Amino acid sequence: MLRFAWITAALGLIAASLVAVTPAASPNFPARIDFPAGWRAEGIATGRGHTFYAGNTANGSIYAGDYRTGQGSVLVPGFTGGSAFGVFADNNNRLFVAGGGTCHARVYDADTGALIADYTLTTPPCFINDVTVTNDGAYFTNTAGLPVLFKIPIAPNGDLAATSQTLTLTPAVAGGNGIEATPDGKTLVMVSITLSKFFTVDPETGATREIVLDAPALRGDGLILQGRTLYSAENLPSAAVPGVPGAVAEIELSPDFTTGHVVGRLNNADDPLVNPATMDSFGKLIYVVRRNAPAPAPAAFHLTRLDEH
Repeated sequence: MLRFAWITAALGLIAASLVAVTPAASPNFPARIDFPAGWRAEGIATGRGHTFYAGNTANGSIYAGDYRTGQGSVLVPGFTGGSAFGVFADNNNRLFVAGGGTCHARVYDADTGALIADYTLTTPPCFINDVTVTNDGAYFTNTAGLPVLFKIPIAPNGDLAATSQTLTLTPAVAGGNGIEATPDGKTLVMVSITLSKFFTVDPETGATREIVLDAPALRGDGLILQGRTLYSAENLPSAAVPGVPGAVAEIELSPDFTTGHVVGRLNNADDPLVNPATMDSFGKLIYVVRRNAPAPAPAAFHLTRLDEH
């Protein structure tokens, strides 16, 4: 449940800290990339070269696009009962896809779209929302149902385990959404969208510890971790937090990841963020999945480029 007492007090601070980022002219990398008509985007992942991948929550299809041209095509066709939320492209050219309410995780060949593996992580209620991959495993958040992470172990040679594991979050953290890992894979960073709080997670034991911020960063969805800089997509507007626009919060973490300083917020003056979901970096750019208009308008999505980070 959201903590309305401190949210109300923080609204003025958040409005004051919003920073509009005007895209610099770039003929090579478009400021906006549209998806095919009807595409319900959520997850995005940067792959090899200037390739990106985006999932479709409506049917589990995967789109492969080009940051340089803005063009692309469907890599993985949709299927009955399918859903694709968070997406991660690993160093072995595989796509790990979080299956939302299907309780599944799927792994595809990033070049051909061929299905490599399909895991049933749990049974309903569930919401497999996002994923990050280290040398040791792929870790999936669960926004609804049990406060756990699901892990697909990865062997030293890159082989995937036949079955997944469940890590119980202790102390429990509800509403887990975006997740990232340090380069050595020894620490996971996760955000709870329902609590608007950030946590480190031990990838072996599931032990959690809150990262105490000096100012609120609300409704965190997708994350990017670069060194000690954490970017969090604030999935706003929301009826739970009226009057606050969407943005990407920039947070500087302490060396031990126990505290964080909210430096400011990134946005796009020409294409302000609406319900930003996940995002990924490409060089010095960030591409964010956003709605074309707030609910109750029909759901339509595109990618918006943020230049300064």
